[in-house]
Amino acid sequence: MLVIVSTAVFAGEGNTNYLGILSSTAPSGYKPSPTWYDLSAGQNTVNFQFTVTNKTAEQQSMTLQLNFNHIITYKGQNVSDGQPGVTNGAVVDGQFDETQSTQTQDATPTFMAFTIAPNATETVHMSRTLGAGACGYYQADVAKAGLMGQKGLVGFEIRVLGCTTSTGSGPSPSPTAGGGTGGGGGGTSPSGGTSPSGGTGGVSGSTATSGIGLANTGLPVLTGLAGLFLVALGGFGLRRRRK
Repeated sequence: MLVIVSTAVFAGEGNTNYLGILSSTAPSGYKPSPTWYDLSAGQNTVNFQFTVTNKTAEQQSMTLQLNFNHIITYKGQNVSDGQPGVTNGAVVDGQFDETQSTQTQDATPTFMAFTIAPNATETVHMSRTLGAGACGYYQADVAKAGLMGQKGLVGFEIRVLGCTTSTGSGPSPSPTAGGGTGGGGGGTSPSGGTSPSGGTGGVSGSTATSGIGLANTGLPVLTGLAGLFLVALGGFGLRRRRK
């Protein structure tokens, strides 16, 4: 028999006996996982509300703390980017077992002063803005400040998608044989100066010359030219004798 379960049924949880003084309904007004908030569409604010009842005949006051803990792994699977989603149901609001997860603690929790009259019932509204690049699954918990290590007033899970992938600056150039940086001929020239391609825009460490240079014979220039003239003259005389 095929059983189809709507995930909307499992929307978070409240607490009927918080610290022996308060009770709360399950939260509402938010998008439960595996549905998602789309940052690329500007959906960067999580709004929700829940109803709190003072079970005592005394006024109760406390500071409420809202944590959004980033779920990194669940049941041994990496879910840090919000995947997989609805097909595999990695993190489903209301069915999530935090004991089988690893999480990054919220570094910037939200705090709100809360006071409720004796035997009164009030609706609490809270919200949280999602930062850019904050894709992933999150466990949200509301509790008395400093008591996040135990079950709080309400808890639920959300999913955030729509982050823009950074293209980066491309792959890093590979090292050349000379120890410089390859790609585009931007390495170091053998003479110790910077090569014109990818270098400083000129020739460094030497003087540029044009035309064909003379071989360095170690002789003065005039002596070298005289020697070349005698060699040419001797060759001409040999050709005349052979005739």
